[in-house]
Amino acid sequence: MTQLKVLLADDKAVFREGLARLLGEHEYFEVVSQCVSGQQAIDKVKETEPNVVLIDGNISKCSSDEATREIKGSSPVVKVAILTDSENEEELFSAIESGATGYLQKDMRVEDLVKSIDLIGKGEVVVSAPLAENFVGKFTSMRQKEPAERARLTGREEEIVKSLAKGLTNKEMAETLFISEYTVKVHVKNILGKLQFHNRQQVAAYAVQQGLVTDITDTEEKSG
Repeated sequence: MTQLKVLLADDKAVFREGLARLLGEHEYFEVVSQCVSGQQAIDKVKETEPNVVLIDGNISKCSSDEATREIKGSSPVVKVAILTDSENEEELFSAIESGATGYLQKDMRVEDLVKSIDLIGKGEVVVSAPLAENFVGKFTSMRQKEPAERARLTGREEEIVKSLAKGLTNKEMAETLFISEYTVKVHVKNILGKLQFHNRQQVAAYAVQQGLVTDITDTEEKSG
């Protein structure tokens, strides 16, 4: 595993400090900050430049969705994962639409949590059980019902959408796809227009909904 800088945001000290100690036992994680509110997490991201932000789904003073949007807006390369006790699918979809690439339940096994954080740091979308199966099933159904919507994108535009869903910057997309940053910007603008979206986070959510991103991982099933 590649060493990752992690920022923790949870207003429950016992859970937050326990998780910090747990991650500190692994040499490939460095906990760069512990935050007690969503707003503090937003501020500390700019200061500490973490790779991954783990934020409680019920964080105080600023909702997890609001914090995620702010963090992704100012630091697009930072990956955000929601830590939750909830199994509410609507909360999951809202988190992903806000820009989160992880939705992890707090009662998951330690080894699965560690693996999930590593995968999120690498750009994968990770949803812990038991939501993963329903999550994929629902979006597969949506994909089957709306084939014309997906056909509106060209092959190159689909590549751009996939890259956006993985949190790549314009520069990273240009290097990966061997095109100029200007060309990437043109493609992103065209995609937003075609899909009638307002921001990159909505495009990322669309990629998951339409099955363009297929690396949705249920680590508990894979490790079991």
